[in-house]
Amino acid sequence: MYQEFAQSVENMAKSVMNDIHTALPGKIMSFSPEKGTAVVKPAGKYLTSDGVSLEYPVISGAPLMFPYCRTASVGLTFPVKTGDDCLIIVSETDLDEWLSGAESEAPLRYDLTSAIVIPGLMPVGNAAMAKANARDAVVIISGAAEIVIANGKIDIKGDVTFDGNVSVNGILTVGNINLNTHRHISAMPGQKSGKPQNE
Repeated sequence: MYQEFAQSVENMAKSVMNDIHTALPGKIMSFSPEKGTAVVKPAGKYLTSDGVSLEYPVISGAPLMFPYCRTASVGLTFPVKTGDDCLIIVSETDLDEWLSGAESEAPLRYDLTSAIVIPGLMPVGNAAMAKANARDAVVIISGAAEIVIANGKIDIKGDVTFDGNVSVNGILTVGNINLNTHRHISAMPGQKSGKPQNE
């Protein structure tokens, strides 16, 4: 009698837990940068209360999280493409009120319909991770371009275009020419000056 009761309580607890979702890996199916939302597919399968293994459903309208301050318009964003891996966080509360300001008619807790997506989850490491770890650096990559920030120094690899004014406090060196102290070889009238050179 007691064993049957204990088993019944255990089954009930498992049934309740199966309906509570917290965080799981997934893939981006599509992304709308205008709305800031994605359609995502959770990875793996879940068990129903009667032990049936099912695929997770596709989740639509899930907001993406970037390190960004909306009020100050300061932050970091990057492309999100179909097939990218992501981390799906399931909100404890219904997101309807936060997203639209409309009160939810049937608020759900820990439900897949209240998913938040963090892009950039990776199942394996890459060269940028290795370089950042080896040099205690921040590494930003985009194709062949790369910015490495380490030990008070910034190294930039790739073409650089400035749209605006540039101010330099310190020594500006181009090639091996110090532009703060460089000089030109004098030229006769009507001739071009010589190449710049260091003092």
